[in-house]
Amino acid sequence: MSRGAEDSVAWVASRFVREHNALLCAADFGPLFIEMYLHLGQNGVVLESGADEKLKLLLAAVVLHAASRPRADTCAWTLHLEAAGLNLFAVVENPTGHVTGQVFSEHIRPVGGNVLQAELAGPGGVRRRSSVDFKGDDILVAAADYYRRSEQRPARYFALAGDQFALLTAQPDCDTAWLESVDGSEVARRAADLSHLPLERRPYRFCCGCSPARVAGVLAPTLRGDLDGIFGGEAHITVACPRCGTRHELARGLFDAPAV
Repeated sequence: MSRGAEDSVAWVASRFVREHNALLCAADFGPLFIEMYLHLGQNGVVLESGADEKLKLLLAAVVLHAASRPRADTCAWTLHLEAAGLNLFAVVENPTGHVTGQVFSEHIRPVGGNVLQAELAGPGGVRRRSSVDFKGDDILVAAADYYRRSEQRPARYFALAGDQFALLTAQPDCDTAWLESVDGSEVARRAADLSHLPLERRPYRFCCGCSPARVAGVLAPTLRGDLDGIFGGEAHITVACPRCGTRHELARGLFDAPAV
């Protein structure tokens, strides 16, 4: 049985905790995680040694972060785990609600420690990049540390029951003592409180939206200088999408024409 559009969506609800001046974003990511596993299966990818759980945590962290930001923003995080020899990538497009990511486990260059790199793309071509190093392998702790050191405000992530996750971020005049001490049970209660309507609910779905034309458009500036050498007389080449890993067959004509 095919899954309907509604079955594959994770709805992030944002609530303002007025008495403490904090923003609470929470969602059940089960539908999004199912779509992630379906994507991996369709592409023949098997993630070992818990890499799939790490990717799920990174996806949840970035989606909650994006949900707290303006609707025009796109947020991409790359996480380097030195000891595990892994790079994890996740990107969230607020305008479309598309979420995707993948794990890289081959040819990972050591950099001397764990690093989280964040890139923000906003309207008008505005881009902002930041990078923080961290110790340990707790992805949610690393994401909260990113807030403190890059966003320069306190934040905490919570793994709740099942596939539910929450993000609590400080707003102006935040009661930081409460934010630092509140436990997961209170956060879960507030996230489930139907007596207070959320500020908004945003839908997010695991979907890259890539196509042969889009992938060719990204690669064209780099490849056009040596198309004869790259194609070697063949009519097509096979290239993996740099965001989700889906392999696309690209025709020579996609590069001969202006970039899409």
